[in-house]
Amino acid sequence: MGKRIDVDAMRKNSRERYIETGRDKVLIKYVNKLRDNANALAQGSGSQRRSLFVIGNTGSGKTRSIERALLLVPEWQPFENEWGDEITPLICVKPPKPCNMKALALEILTAMRVPVIGRRTDPELYAFLKDQLKERGVKAIWIDEMQDVLRSNTSKAIQAVQDILKALVQIDGWPIHTVYSGVPSLATFLQGDRQLARRSYVMRYEPMEYPDDEEWIKKIIAVVVNEDCGLEQADDIDTGVFREKLCIAASGAFGQVVELVQEACFRAADFGRSEVKLADFSKVYAEIHGCTSRENVFLAANWREIVPSNALDDIVPPSTKRRGA
Repeated sequence: MGKRIDVDAMRKNSRERYIETGRDKVLIKYVNKLRDNANALAQGSGSQRRSLFVIGNTGSGKTRSIERALLLVPEWQPFENEWGDEITPLICVKPPKPCNMKALALEILTAMRVPVIGRRTDPELYAFLKDQLKERGVKAIWIDEMQDVLRSNTSKAIQAVQDILKALVQIDGWPIHTVYSGVPSLATFLQGDRQLARRSYVMRYEPMEYPDDEEWIKKIIAVVVNEDCGLEQADDIDTGVFREKLCIAASGAFGQVVELVQEACFRAADFGRSEVKLADFSKVYAEIHGCTSRENVFLAANWREIVPSNALDDIVPPSTKRRGA
């Protein structure tokens, strides 16, 4: 009788694992630049370059990387002051949906546990926010999915966001550093505003490509399948063709590659198997995308031509235009 697999423990072990890449070292370097600049400004020097934009497609692994990097900055971790009050130097938020600049300000104030009493105009609210950031000792702000703040791409709407981003790092007597992360549309805020660009660093999370990143894909498979889940790779997933298919299935997104391998392992374990095979990946892919076998990267003959985001195109009703439009 085979050894019983503890699937719950496997899931926990695998999802807690962080697979470090060269991007992490680059990201930590940028975060350290912000920290060092904060320390320099406290001593009376320093630079105006106080923001970091981290830009990449959904599933590229930005959020977990940033969470990990920010934890490595001792000066930004919570602590108790001499009166026993908890000080939170780093505020982390995601914009609410739907969002505008007032909603974003309220979200940051909520994260600081600051009540907002009475009605305030946008300028009044942001003046209050800046006062509270200084009063409560906030040194850094991370806004994830920052692109959600932009409700329209008119030049007026973009300018309004740009003005706020610059204002947050220009509080009199209290220099704050900011990290913004999001999908490629986040770059809109840096275009056409030389002041904001001059005050920012930009890091791209580029998608993985085959064969350039084959060794990384191979490493992810080995780490997740063999080390984290304690399973074996079947012969049909230990090939270059399979690794290329996996890269396409994940749209080159690092985090999605990890997730696909994890889910395939969990499926194999749920069936009591100690070996992960191609069928596990094809089933998991179909469950995630709802695609037919003709659009399944792991099964289709024309798999190199498949775009995962188009998986449901065959059931999406055709768009209709109004007559005379």
